[in-house]
Amino acid sequence: MSDGYEQIYEGEWIEPTKRGFTNQCCSCGLVHVFDFVVRDRRTREKLPNTTIQFRLKVDRRKTSASRRKFKFTKDSDD
Repeated sequence: MSDGYEQIYEGEWIEPTKRGFTNQCCSCGLVHVFDFVVRDRRTREKLPNTTIQFRLKVDRRKTSASRRKFKFTKDSDD
């Protein structure tokens, strides 16, 4: 992980900031930015005084399938 990103372990519950939560993927190095909001399912209004929790889990099978299309070449030692 790069500097400035908190280490999140697979299956760990975390409480992110509602806007601009950033996460760097340890397997691909991409930085993902998430925005969250909690809304009432019926009225769709934002709910005050609430919190959000989520957890991340790597789906190894789907990750493997999505990476099959990439062709990586070995770096030369020039």
